[in-house]
Amino acid sequence: MTQLSEGTEVTPSIRLKRRLGAGGMGSVWVADHAALRTEVVVKFLADRLVEDTTSQARFAREASAAAQVKSPHVVQMLDHGIMPGGHPFIVMELLEGCDLSQALKRRRLSPAEVAHVIEHVALALDRAHAKNIVHRDIKPNNIFLCEVGSGSPFVKLLDFGIAREGDQNLTTTGNLVGTPAFMSPEQLSGKPVDARADLWSLAMVALKGLTGQNPFERPTIPETMGAVVHGDLPIPSALLPGLPAGVDAWFARACSRDPAARFASARELSEALWAAIDLPKTLRSSPSASLPLAVAPAAATTVSITPIEPITEGTLRSTVDHPSLPPRAPRRGPLAAAAVAAVVLAAGAYALGARRPAPPAALGRALPALATAAKKVGVVPPSAAPPASAAPSSGPKRVPARPAPGKPKGGDDDDLGF
Repeated sequence: MTQLSEGTEVTPSIRLKRRLGAGGMGSVWVADHAALRTEVVVKFLADRLVEDTTSQARFAREASAAAQVKSPHVVQMLDHGIMPGGHPFIVMELLEGCDLSQALKRRRLSPAEVAHVIEHVALALDRAHAKNIVHRDIKPNNIFLCEVGSGSPFVKLLDFGIAREGDQNLTTTGNLVGTPAFMSPEQLSGKPVDARADLWSLAMVALKGLTGQNPFERPTIPETMGAVVHGDLPIPSALLPGLPAGVDAWFARACSRDPAARFASARELSEALWAAIDLPKTLRSSPSASLPLAVAPAAATTVSITPIEPITEGTLRSTVDHPSLPPRAPRRGPLAAAAVAAVVLAAGAYALGARRPAPPAALGRALPALATAAKKVGVVPPSAAPPASAAPSSGPKRVPARPAPGKPKGGDDDDLGF
């Protein structure tokens, strides 16, 4: 069997570049795709499983199931086959960002961030369930937060390796495949499962994101299975006081031990979560209002993978910037309009020679004050500037005015100083 190493040719167009990680089921490499002129991910089945027909069938199904879903929220499959040396392989897109489990090691998420992630995964699951495909391994490691430059991450669902298509079931009795802390009671009990098992798992992912905890996790697998099947259902607000009141009721329905009592679809589960956290749709649908996940920058690093964890993880490339809104400009319109109107009306009334105008001296003192007020709000009306015909000359210029009763024509009050 061909030894995998840097430079190994997978196909005439694909050559291995570096290993991302390895686990009990196989290994994952970054490779150069000469035909596409880009980097891709190549996943290989472990040597010890190559001769196992069930493992081979499950490996091939991972590619076919994800390809059938045809959702932008599912990692894209590019090719699969068997190398001349006997290694089964799957070629898929290389994602940039981190998986949800890595993000949760840094901090728990806000309710809006959790609802955003759940909504994207629900879109993928709705497509899968419509094709009669049950994922059966929904967990933070299989949810990838793709870096998109700004705003909230674009979320993709990974690893359909243990998915059930139609009536097919490639797991055998007594052979546990998956992560017990996120699996539904019926799945752990060996009972038939349908799409509602994925809804239980998705709700457990939401609980982990909201509180940073999964109360069903125990030191051993048998203890964890017993807690899921027989233990008390967690209450989110007891794990994290201050959560919106509706989250407890939402979780109780999403994780009902009776599958028939759960939500009817992943989409319904997602919409109910948005309602439970009481965030308006107008806020969550606006890109500028979206809440990005704070992903700390790091160099390209090898992803550590244990046998029970998925092996389709990418590398962390850069941070996601928090969007900011520009400062609001001061509202000057109403104040400026009032100042301009006052200047124009006062000047107009005097210039038109109203029958009962304000005393000229009072008007003369009022106009400069009104003009100054207009300038302070950023508006200088044309009427506030002295007309060219009224510019000062070599000597004082008098403007005739209608004589007021009891005053001689041409008195001092007639000189407006223009």
